[in-house]
Amino acid sequence: MSSPSDAAPVSQGHTAQYVSYGAIAALLAMFVDYALMLRDERRYIWSKARVCRYAKMYIATRYLGLAAQIFNVSFTIWRASQTYITPPLCLSWFTYQAIIIQVLLAIVDGLLMRGVYAIFSGSYWILSVLAVLAAAQPGSTLASMVIALPDAPFTPMCLVAEAHSGLIYFGSGTLTTHAILLLLIVWKYFSGRHARSPLRTAILRDSTLAAAAVSVMMFITLLCALSVIRPGVTSNIVYYWLFCVLWVSAGRIAAGWEAARSSEAGADAGVLTSHITITDNASVYALSELVGEVQKGV
Repeated sequence: MSSPSDAAPVSQGHTAQYVSYGAIAALLAMFVDYALMLRDERRYIWSKARVCRYAKMYIATRYLGLAAQIFNVSFTIWRASQTYITPPLCLSWFTYQAIIIQVLLAIVDGLLMRGVYAIFSGSYWILSVLAVLAAAQPGSTLASMVIALPDAPFTPMCLVAEAHSGLIYFGSGTLTTHAILLLLIVWKYFSGRHARSPLRTAILRDSTLAAAAVSVMMFITLLCALSVIRPGVTSNIVYYWLFCVLWVSAGRIAAGWEAARSSEAGADAGVLTSHITITDNASVYALSELVGEVQKGV
């Protein structure tokens, strides 16, 4: 890691303080989403937590993610009170950021890919496309970490002094992945070959919103990497809001798809069923696998 920047301590202190405000705002947004989703969470997730692996993943992501963001905010508040943070600790902090963001991205992308695989009736060619995307997106993150982290210039208060151009790989790779996933979902939904069931509609809705929100954050990341956005509050606050967007997206995709599946199964469906009304048997199987929760569990 390069030596700390010579930015004025007072200016750094103000920037660190504003970044902590932004991180707190992102955490508050997560708490608001948690409150809004609590009813659906109790109805569609907790009732199936023992037999449904997607419910277990939702719960783990939801609550561990919330705890992680609380830790993030605590660190930013502590950092704002410091005048110097050692380079090893600073490097560890940004390495942690890269890892936790990639974990959340993997969860969101995994859910989206599961939806794509289902609405394409589990075809082998779509599985091949998804396998390439599943390898390429983490690869772009790893490339950015290897290139950017060792040479990234940080200030004495562990703020980004200048966005490294290596972030371009992460931003462009993630943007491309989400664009392809969204294109596949929209194309299949409007192809007219299948009935537009509530589950298919939920997949389109949640995938579009998630891809759009993540793409906005990735576009800002690219602007920072290209030095269009100069180092300051914005470049240092992107992580906390990207974390928030991914956390919200993962929760709403999982809960929204389960709600749609339950709606198709019937208003009184207290147990899960694999029956979904689509025009062909392959689609019935693939879409039932999307929710994967039959009475005997998984």
